[in-house]
Amino acid sequence: MLEQECLYPDIDGLDPSCSHLLGMQGKELISYLRIVPPGHHFKEPALGRIIVTPENRGGNLGPELIRMGIQLCRKNFPNKAISIEAQFPLQTYYEQFGFVALGPVYQVDNIPHIHMKLEFLDES
Repeated sequence: MLEQECLYPDIDGLDPSCSHLLGMQGKELISYLRIVPPGHHFKEPALGRIIVTPENRGGNLGPELIRMGIQLCRKNFPNKAISIEAQFPLQTYYEQFGFVALGPVYQVDNIPHIHMKLEFLDES
């Protein structure tokens, strides 16, 4: 299935260094999120490749996946902010999790994106 009209392979060589969250329904992959460690894409850890199959969007699966990614980042990279390279039309979606837009909109594979960051909050 071709989605987002992106015809380029999404291969960057980072997968072996990353953590991967897989949402399975039986043997079918229905959601996915990748956690990129600090220093690979941004100086802080990053959430990326956040995917929910079209027929599973609109429910709690996407928000649950993002919250799990944030929790894993907090556990594995304590006291660090978390970055995301968000598709610009989804900026307000990620704002509900506390992400804040940084800098201008830019293109990735002809799709507008914006760098967003969730700052570390010391809750002690």
